[in-house]
Amino acid sequence: MSEIPLCSIVISSQLPLDEIESLETLLGMNSINMQKSPSRIVGADDIVFVATVIGGVAATANLIEYSIKVAKAINNWRRKLREKGTEPKGRLEHPKRPPLDLRTATDKEIEEWLSQK
Repeated sequence: MSEIPLCSIVISSQLPLDEIESLETLLGMNSINMQKSPSRIVGADDIVFVATVIGGVAATANLIEYSIKVAKAINNWRRKLREKGTEPKGRLEHPKRPPLDLRTATDKEIEEWLSQK
């Protein structure tokens, strides 16, 4: 089965490298399928993670559950950053939706954005 992109997570390279790596680790620990996108130039060295879901009937049935899992991982990462006094600099992107700023969005807005079909 093929992987279907759920969203792109674009993180500013201005964040410390260990904070960017902590997002990558957190996504992986939550069994979220993702990969760095090497072919896309967004801004000055932005890092792009593409969260994906395995295609097929099972994916459609579990898409909302999976989306909430991704949202919780991102929200936990943002909370940890803020506890250290750092604002998350990045956004969520999807071709069929307007981008969502990770600095200004609420946890609920992130969950709702990711749960859209």
